[in-house]
Amino acid sequence: MKKWILSVLAIGMTAPCFAQELPQPSPTSTVQQRIGLTDVSVNYSRPSVNGRDIFGDLVPYDQLWRTGANGATKISFSNPVIIEGRNVDAGEYALFTIPNKESWTLILSKQSTLWGIDGYDKKEDIMRIAIVPEKSDFDETFSIGFKNLSKDGGKVVIEWSNVAVSLPIEVDSEGQSAENVSQALSTANRAYRNAARYYSETGDHNKAMVTIDLAIELDGKSWYTNWIKAEILQAAGKTKEAKKQGNVAIDIGQSYYDSIGKPFNYRADFEKNMKKW
Repeated sequence: MKKWILSVLAIGMTAPCFAQELPQPSPTSTVQQRIGLTDVSVNYSRPSVNGRDIFGDLVPYDQLWRTGANGATKISFSNPVIIEGRNVDAGEYALFTIPNKESWTLILSKQSTLWGIDGYDKKEDIMRIAIVPEKSDFDETFSIGFKNLSKDGGKVVIEWSNVAVSLPIEVDSEGQSAENVSQALSTANRAYRNAARYYSETGDHNKAMVTIDLAIELDGKSWYTNWIKAEILQAAGKTKEAKKQGNVAIDIGQSYYDSIGKPFNYRADFEKNMKKW
C-alpha cells in the first residue's frame, strides 16, 4: 500500500495539474485613460495592507520601490506628454518611487521590463521629480488611478494605506487636434485629386474640373495639385488656361523648394511638357 501511494505521488509530481493557475496575493491590474487625445495606460500589481505598517516599515523610507508588487510598474503614453514642464516622448516606462514621509521621488525609467527593481540602473532614468505626499482615506489595496481630468491634462494618483501621491500630466490637445485636422485635409486633398485625374482620363472633364477645384480649395498651396489641374485643363482642350495654371504650379513649387533650400527638380519636366501643349 505504501509503495502504491508513493508511486501515485511520483506520477502526480509530473502531472500538468501542478501548473494550475491559483489566486495571487498581489493581482495584476491595468488601468487606462484617455486624456485629451492621448491614451495613458498603467500596468501594475496590487498588494494589500493585511494589518501591516506600510510606509516606513514594509516599504522603507529613502529606498527605491517598485511602486506595487512583483514586476516593475509600467506607464505608457500614446503621444508625447509634459510632466513638471519637461517633455516626455510617447512610449512605455517603468514608474519607480522613493517614498519618504515628507517627500516622494517619482522616477520614469526606460527599464520597463525589470522584475521589481532587480537590475535597476539610475543611468536609464529619463526623469526624477519630487512630490509631497498627501493623507488620504484608508486604502486596503494598493491602487493607481486617474483624477482631475480635462482635455489638457490630469493626474495619475498612487494610493495605499492612508497616503496618496499625484503625478501631474499635461497633453497638447490643441496641437494634436491641429495636426489631425491637417492630416485629414491632406488625405481629402489627395482623394479629390486622384478622383479628378480619374474623371479626366475617362473623358468626364466637367466632373474632373469640379473635383480638382475641391482639392485646391482644401490645399491651394500644393504645387502638385495645381499641376494636376493644368493637365486636366489641357486634356479638356483649354490650352491657354492650362499653360496659365501650369505656371501657377511652377511658381508655387519653386517658392516652396526655395524656402527649404532644395532644387525644384520637377520644374524642367513641367516646362518641357507645357511646350508640347
